[in-house]
Amino acid sequence: MLYLFISFLIFSDLLSKYIAKTQIEWQIDLISWILFLKYIENPWIAFWIWINWITLKIITIALIMVIIWYYYTEEKKKNSLLIDISFAFIISWAIWNAIERIYNWSVIDFIWIKYFAIFNFADMYISIWVFLYILAILLYNKNKNEVWK
Repeated sequence: MLYLFISFLIFSDLLSKYIAKTQIEWQIDLISWILFLKYIENPWIAFWIWINWITLKIITIALIMVIIWYYYTEEKKKNSLLIDISFAFIISWAIWNAIERIYNWSVIDFIWIKYFAIFNFADMYISIWVFLYILAILLYNKNKNEVWK
């Protein structure tokens, strides 16, 4: 079931980027002074920080391997549906981000919050993962049993 959910998250991000690439010509105002849809191809990492392309690819692949290794060696044994769901978000982000960076040298971003950042659905997966994972840890430590199984 986890693999199906990861596939759904990756497909959702892929579909949203396809729609952004084919439908956003310049900019679409959602909330005219702060929130926009704007298509860009972003070769940088978070907050427009530049890293050499080969270094970025190596770091991305290593990060995926570490996340998956950590999940299967440390978190999977807790039998927590909430932890499984949270890691589905971060694994989905990492895998699709890596595929984009390896084949396109960049990622497609299209959600722009003025004075903050431009990002995509997969970037939101990181925030969702952090929230769910912290919640799962707090619940797990409180119960020392199972979290929402």
